[in-house]
Amino acid sequence: MPMESPLKIFTEQLRDGKREEIEHALPPDFLAIQEPDLTFHSPIHLKGEAYATDDYLVLQLSAHTEVQMPCSICNEMTFITLKTEEIYHTIFFCDLTSTTFDFTDIVREEIVILIPQFVECQQGACPDRTQISKFMKNKAVSTPSSAENHFPFADL
Repeated sequence: MPMESPLKIFTEQLRDGKREEIEHALPPDFLAIQEPDLTFHSPIHLKGEAYATDDYLVLQLSAHTEVQMPCSICNEMTFITLKTEEIYHTIFFCDLTSTTFDFTDIVREEIVILIPQFVECQQGACPDRTQISKFMKNKAVSTPSSAENHFPFADL
């Protein structure tokens, strides 16, 4: 039996300019991520408010948590902080099928979007970086001069 979501808004309570404060510390399993190289150990802290305009339900949220994933250089597991301050989501009231709106999927999507493709341990100073630097492109390599480039719209 699925757990009842704490992320529900009763839209009828938002009439006449009322706002609903949102503050939750959600367990990481609410994200339903089952990846061996991507683990959430810390709760997802969610804070914000919900309010209504004439035609829309508006969610204004901030969220933060930590994720553990492998360093792109040495492959050792490292913790990365995921944080967003300005999540705004609007839902047209005509699109709602009920006076209760569950925004679990919205929060899940916003957290997943924050996960970086690549991370580096020790705040970007992985000790193994020197071992792979000989395989990296040399930044001192000159780029073609602008005389060799063609700019077809330069004379417009």
